[in-house]
Amino acid sequence: MKKILVVDNDILKLKMAEYILKQSGYETVTAVSGREGIERLKEGGIDLLLLDIEMPGMSGIEVLSEIRDTPDIADTKVMFLTGAGGRRDMTEAIRLGALDFVQKPVFPGELIDRIKRALLVDHKDVVLVVDDEPMNRMLTKRIFDIRYQVECVASGTEALAFLKRRKPDIILLDYHMPDMNGLQMMEQMHEMKDCADIPVVFLTADHNKNIEVEIFKAGARDYIQKPFVAQVALQRINRILELKHLQDSLQDEVDKKTAELKESHRKIKNLSRQIMYAMTGAIDAKDAYTNGHSNRVADYSRELAVRMGKTPQEVEDVYYAALLHDVGKIGVANDIINKPGRLTDEEYEIIKGHTVMGAKILENISELPLLSVGAHWHHVRYDGKGYPDGLAGEDIPEIARIVCVADCYDAMSSFRSYRDALPQEVVRSEIEKGRGTQFDPEIAELMLQMIDEDIRYDMREKRKS
Repeated sequence: MKKILVVDNDILKLKMAEYILKQSGYETVTAVSGREGIERLKEGGIDLLLLDIEMPGMSGIEVLSEIRDTPDIADTKVMFLTGAGGRRDMTEAIRLGALDFVQKPVFPGELIDRIKRALLVDHKDVVLVVDDEPMNRMLTKRIFDIRYQVECVASGTEALAFLKRRKPDIILLDYHMPDMNGLQMMEQMHEMKDCADIPVVFLTADHNKNIEVEIFKAGARDYIQKPFVAQVALQRINRILELKHLQDSLQDEVDKKTAELKESHRKIKNLSRQIMYAMTGAIDAKDAYTNGHSNRVADYSRELAVRMGKTPQEVEDVYYAALLHDVGKIGVANDIINKPGRLTDEEYEIIKGHTVMGAKILENISELPLLSVGAHWHHVRYDGKGYPDGLAGEDIPEIARIVCVADCYDAMSSFRSYRDALPQEVVRSEIEKGRGTQFDPEIAELMLQMIDEDIRYDMREKRKS
């Protein structure tokens, strides 16, 4: 549990802040004066200090200044609760490292949100100062050093070398430098990995409008004229960094949600695969003589699709359509499917109905609309003499033409109750004979290539031991 110290001389406001924090799950410690607050800090264990600016005896700014000068508590995270305080106070507070200002009266939701953001801050922002004048570097470091971690370099070349080692949160860049000016350095910086989004603020003594235009065209966030006023510079830098951190936070949230959506999609896709394999198992289990038929047809269909030059997504569509091409057999009685002898005409009509039944089952899966195609038309013939309808030639969906060839190949190369798997040369002869009549000639040619390459006849059902 995070521990927060609230320092305010107004007892009512102190109690209100204490109540809000405790309701939100924070351990809360209070003090009614700056001196008491410092003593509480020295006791240790404080994760965040909420400090009123205007207090009698010792102001919030004086309290924060003493905190920064006291080694044991110098790194304390501080937010100001303020109903007053001028711009000069706020600027000094920023210089001293205050993380935020919450206006009184305090709105609970806003206060808790700001506290959460402050507690997430785990380091000082790094400011890279690029200026060839030693005095300018010294003064800039003195102004920003308490609030930020300031790193100084004397040229664009040194700055580019620094960026290869480390990425600052913001760059304060002199316009006029001897080895390369600020614009040239910025141009090279944008070509470096992970550097294009680092905000740049130019420091320049020029009052030339054309230079100002060039600076903003180059992508700078702002420019500050030399000699700059410390309060103005601090406010501008703080504003830019607050915006940067907000954008980074939003991007992190977007990345997080995107990752969650991808993971959710992966799980759904994996579940879909598992369901399809389960359905395939149920289909093949109905026929004692065609175990593994659906998986083999899917494998052959996938290889055909690859040889046809299909995209990975198209290959996947073909594979799953082939995997479920016989799903309609779920609705056919087992005694018909497993009948060892010749089917009657009535039984044959029932078997033929598995194509339409399978299509009706699969067309309900709206996310995979092509699944039903293989089920519906895998028994059509290229010459139009197949079933369930008279589609022919190019009118037959391509997926169905692929599955048709793969299905017939596996039927011939698998064991049946009345025969063994046919010899490879017989299977090849039947495929070749069917080109242009039963099969799409181009797809049949690819299947013949696969057969010719399968010199050990591995592409068939394996006999059970």
